[in-house]
Amino acid sequence: MANPLNLPMATRSLRNLVSRPATRRYPTVVRPPFEGARGTLEFDLESCVLCGLCVRRCPTLALTCNRDERLFAIDQLRCIACGVCVDACNKHSLSLSPNRRPVHTRAEIGVDGRRPGYEEWHKPEPEPAAATAAGGSDSTEPVPA
Repeated sequence: MANPLNLPMATRSLRNLVSRPATRRYPTVVRPPFEGARGTLEFDLESCVLCGLCVRRCPTLALTCNRDERLFAIDQLRCIACGVCVDACNKHSLSLSPNRRPVHTRAEIGVDGRRPGYEEWHKPEPEPAAATAAGGSDSTEPVPA
């Protein structure tokens, strides 16, 4: 019969009770970023031409680009910060910043029906040319100075 007083894990259990935890308590204790760490994917609306190369190359399908609606969106909770989309972008509209994403402790649905970490940008429609809006430059009348 086995000895009921033979408890091989008792010493380890008691040691763990009195020592500090082996891991960090993440939302409250944050480790400083190390050299070369990748953080959040950032987007520059001004330089983007909405070609969609980054969307096709993204392995997690975290990017959305719609040229008709002039929309670009990033789902930060789906993004793994691999940098494939940054390499694919010809206009250098995407970059990886060393800043971290905000911590979401709950997967709550926002008021717009999307998860936290979803960001979208709408590019404004291009302005019509002034000559076209004024009726064209057909007139031969001199412009007053």
